[in-house]
Amino acid sequence: MKTAISRLLTGSAVTIAALIGFAPAAAAHVAVDSADPNGDGTTTVTLVWDHSCTPGTPTTGVTVSAGSGVEFTGGASDLAGWSASVDPATVAFNGPAVPTGQKAAVTVTARITANPGTTVEFPAVQYCSDQQTAWTDPDPAAEHPSPMLIATAAIAAPAAAAAQVADAGADLGQVLTGVLLLAGALAAVGVVVVRRGTA
Repeated sequence: MKTAISRLLTGSAVTIAALIGFAPAAAAHVAVDSADPNGDGTTTVTLVWDHSCTPGTPTTGVTVSAGSGVEFTGGASDLAGWSASVDPATVAFNGPAVPTGQKAAVTVTARITANPGTTVEFPAVQYCSDQQTAWTDPDPAAEHPSPMLIATAAIAAPAAAAAQVADAGADLGQVLTGVLLLAGALAAVGVVVVRRGTA
């Protein structure tokens, strides 16, 4: 019994040590810090970092790309002098240099289409003067992993629901097309009747 307990405690200690060992590396990445639903179908995702490409090269910009199922609608930063350029596929941030050791954050607003439990990526490239680091590897254990989160029902629309909405839109378009065709046909018939009546 004591041996079993001893093994369990040893295993737990190793697990805790491993988690602690990974923590500093994870903190050095450009990573997702939080994801907050806005109540309008969009989610605000905060990405953070506290380092530059190298210790002596401060960060001057970060570009975040939309992973699968992601469409950007906005971007912002509290960093003094930083601005954001937004399109559906990319949010590009830039501004005055941020040195290594200073915690920095930017936010992107996005519509996320994904089933709960799905990993959603926000590949990022960090720019540091004449250098850059790409945080784009889909493997969380890689040296430069992509910022990512796990989709929940609160922050993402299920893929099936999005497909149903798209199908409903197509059906509405078909109905409108049919109405226009019918109106055209009735107008043509009216012209024929008028012409016959005057003949």
